Amino acid sequence: MKPSSIILTTCLLLCSAAVKGQSRSGLPDVSSSFKGTLVMPLAIATPLFNSITEPIGQLDAVAQWPIIKGFGVGAGGNITWFSIKERALAPLVTSGEVRLIGGFVKLQYEEYTGPRTFFELSGRVGLRNIVYDCATCPEVKDRTPLYWGVNTGYYVHATDNLAFGLTLGYSMDATRFSAGDLGLPGFPGRKETQESGNLGQFVVGLGFSTRFRRTDEGPRGW
Repeated sequence: MKPSSIILTTCLLLCSAAVKGQSRSGLPDVSSSFKGTLVMPLAIATPLFNSITEPIGQLDAVAQWPIIKGFGVGAGGNITWFSIKERALAPLVTSGEVRLIGGFVKLQYEEYTGPRTFFELSGRVGLRNIVYDCATCPEVKDRTPLYWGVNTGYYVHATDNLAFGLTLGYSMDATRFSAGDLGLPGFPGRKETQESGNLGQFVVGLGFSTRFRRTDEGPRGW
């Protein structure tokens, strides 16, 4: 699926959810919260990057606030790690990692589907610094391209304020991987020296959400 199609689909889902959410009543209200996720980034449509690296993980944290009818804004950051395969550049043997560190602003829509369950649809945009760290990498070889992503998550409350859930998303960094990022003139056994597309990733994993509010005494504290 093309990035433009993903953005359009997310916008349609946000609008549909907002219309549907206006007719629901008697459910908990959306409140300010802090969310964190631990996900696995899966690079897609990037054969050169995939052949050289393998994913380690991504940590994501964001604080967000509701504005009106389930819509809200947030701000946060994330860090993503990929390791460089030792034998991928044979006969050259090297090791290292690729780190993507950045911050973003977020627009989200949240809706409770039951007394203790809710979902979220969101979009984000920001900047991420990409660092290539390996034995052959130049001393200074990093960049800070535009970063954007769309995500969805479904959460279940374990307590009045703490919920856990599953998350799924897609993100893209407006930059292309090349042999020069590793300090090399080319890739062994390949004619291509640069990726044909930007660095895009599917992300899937687990998350938690903590609401910024005090609970009443007793088993329920909405």
